[in-house]
Amino acid sequence: MEGLIVEPSRTYQKLLSTAIESGGLGTKQVSTGSEALLLLRKQPFDLVFIATHLQDMDGPMFSSQLRADSRTRQIPLVMITANDDKQFQDEAFSAGVTEIFSKHELDKITSYTVQFSRKRCCKTMSGRILYLENNSPTTGAVISLLTDCGYTVDHFSNGEEGLHAFQGNDYDLVLADTLLKGRLNGQAIVKAIRSLESEQKDVPLLVFSVLDDVTRKVELLRSGVNDYVSKPLIQEELLARINTLISNKKLSSKAITQQAQMHELAMKDPLTGLYNRHFLLETAPSKLSEAARHSIPCSLIMIDIDQFKLFNEKFGLASGDRVLKEIAAILTGSIRREDIAARYGEEEFALLLLHCDISGAAMIAGKIRQSIENLQSSRIDVTASLGVAELQSTSCNGFADLLKAATEAVNRSKSTGCNQVFVYRP
Repeated sequence: MEGLIVEPSRTYQKLLSTAIESGGLGTKQVSTGSEALLLLRKQPFDLVFIATHLQDMDGPMFSSQLRADSRTRQIPLVMITANDDKQFQDEAFSAGVTEIFSKHELDKITSYTVQFSRKRCCKTMSGRILYLENNSPTTGAVISLLTDCGYTVDHFSNGEEGLHAFQGNDYDLVLADTLLKGRLNGQAIVKAIRSLESEQKDVPLLVFSVLDDVTRKVELLRSGVNDYVSKPLIQEELLARINTLISNKKLSSKAITQQAQMHELAMKDPLTGLYNRHFLLETAPSKLSEAARHSIPCSLIMIDIDQFKLFNEKFGLASGDRVLKEIAAILTGSIRREDIAARYGEEEFALLLLHCDISGAAMIAGKIRQSIENLQSSRIDVTASLGVAELQSTSCNGFADLLKAATEAVNRSKSTGCNQVFVYRP
């Protein structure tokens, strides 16, 4: 679940965000009513917290606009204010405000959020649960509880069938009794899952048993169980533990995805979308080492736009950026999936071509040079000088030597008139 904070003060945004997140809701923050209304039309929120006074409107006005839109009229709206005037508060309630808190009542805001989360949890939770238990009087009740809360439940009483289902599907949680039909009991299921080599091995495991034995609990926890509950099951406790485990799994997955995205962004040039210099210098040596071990030919093409600084001075940075993006598109269309295209400097590009000898690289470089010459971006002539080099079997420094050779080739191309391809021959 997620709440939207509409508050002009950055400092109070942070205080309010901390109070709300302590109550179990994620948060996003904006500073104006217009930003909030636009965001609410693009994505759903479970709760909105609004300041009394914004830069572009006041709280009651925002509430009226929120309620006027069929897409947002049902969202609860909490106003945070320093105004304790009853007439003002009555006007706010009339405009559609659901609840009002004083600015200093952060503890009350946290309590309200906790209560709100509890009321909504059965309607908003989602995920797929593998439920392993012998058919018992509680089985149907547990399935009903979880499905009523929005979870999808696959139930098996046989351990082998449950493990087979686990390996063929994506689950957010495994809920297992220690006693099961078949050869595999709950503890064996835990060991089998944790021994897998795929990402499935990290799925949270919640085990329950009629045996409330400390030694057994410790043994299960050491074998990889995330949580343990004793029978008879208390539904509220079971649901709370399941919600926590699945929420933590989703947060962890989201963090991993965001980390991967951030890493990808850190390795990409924001203007052209090509890999950047750092990625090339980090990745190329290992690729070339692998290629050298298997006698795979590899070549490097360096591309340097001719007179680019003068071009920018004459036509402006916007035209220069457009040229860079157009050249990047040419390079992307000239390589295969296993090759690397990178922006190496302000006006320099590099193409690392795997499984490509010097002759093939020279042909590709010639086509690229011609394509750049044919750009005539906005009727502006653009040319580039290119240098081509091949990885040598006698090279001691791998990519460093290859880069030096390709750079020398580019310099020769520029020194002999530009707009041409020079092939480095050792």
